[in-house]
Amino acid sequence: MAKKPNTDDILSKIRKQGAASSDGEAAGSSSEEPATPVEKPKAAPAGGPADIMAKIRAQGAAATAKPADDAPVAKKSAPKNPADIMAAIRAQGAGGTAAKPAKPESAAPAKKTAAATAAPIGDLPPVDEMLRQMKTGSIGSATVSAASAKPVLKVPVKPAKKAATADASTRRGFLSWFSAGWAFLTVTSGAWVLGLARYMFPNVLVEPPSQFKVGSPSDYPLGSVSTKYTASNGIWIVHTDQYKGKSLIYALASVCTHLGCTPSWLEGEQKFKCPCHGSGFYMTGINFEGPAPRPLERVGLSVAPDGMLEVDKSVKFQEEKGQWEDSKSFVDASLV
Repeated sequence: MAKKPNTDDILSKIRKQGAASSDGEAAGSSSEEPATPVEKPKAAPAGGPADIMAKIRAQGAAATAKPADDAPVAKKSAPKNPADIMAAIRAQGAGGTAAKPAKPESAAPAKKTAAATAAPIGDLPPVDEMLRQMKTGSIGSATVSAASAKPVLKVPVKPAKKAATADASTRRGFLSWFSAGWAFLTVTSGAWVLGLARYMFPNVLVEPPSQFKVGSPSDYPLGSVSTKYTASNGIWIVHTDQYKGKSLIYALASVCTHLGCTPSWLEGEQKFKCPCHGSGFYMTGINFEGPAPRPLERVGLSVAPDGMLEVDKSVKFQEEKGQWEDSKSFVDASLV
């Protein structure tokens, strides 16, 4: 029955195996022939955790030993986790050939992959975060569309037309006031022009002719006062015998000698009465009441060649001046 190796034997075998592996690899790389695998005795199981950790340290030191200067040696990476280390130890203890650890991936691709995984694209999250969101179904459509969407050209928005409307309202108000001012100026100028034109023409009063015929003497009976021509010509035709006992026909001007009002003939009272201040005149024209200072005035009266009575208002006769005695101021009815 073979004797079980102790811990020191196992550690020494591991060191020798690491040194032999390094020399074999160096020789293989120079002669391009595969190294002959070294048979190793079966390793006894480790004694305890302290022994296992010592073996791990020893194996790590052998793996990181520097090769000879004259032969380049490929750099080996130490086992990454305790599971790989334990598997290697069990394989050595079983007497198998020491398997070469798998070549680790180059650092540059790993760094590149990590950078690709970690670096975000534009506004997108990292790739692993996007994968996680896709698995959970929480990735938003806005994130995907933001990466693929083309930049949108922003068109400047036209300002609101409120200011333009306010300016238009102000302009319309100004134009309305401006138009009103010009209209007022035009009307005023037209009025001045019309006034000037009226000033250039003389005042013409349309009056009836001063000489006109009033009919035959037989149309006026004795003791009568005719008001036929009072409104149109401003005279009364009187036929009376009360003035100095003679039958006379004469024409009295219908103008009060006080302030120029037009008296009215009162047939019932047989007198002329002024409505303005109450002056009263007899049928003969003599004043007898009111403020009138003198009798009514006569106008010229004569018999025309055709036998008609003709009045001439251009000639006036006043009783206080003795002009009623003039034959042109009356017509003697006894002679016609």
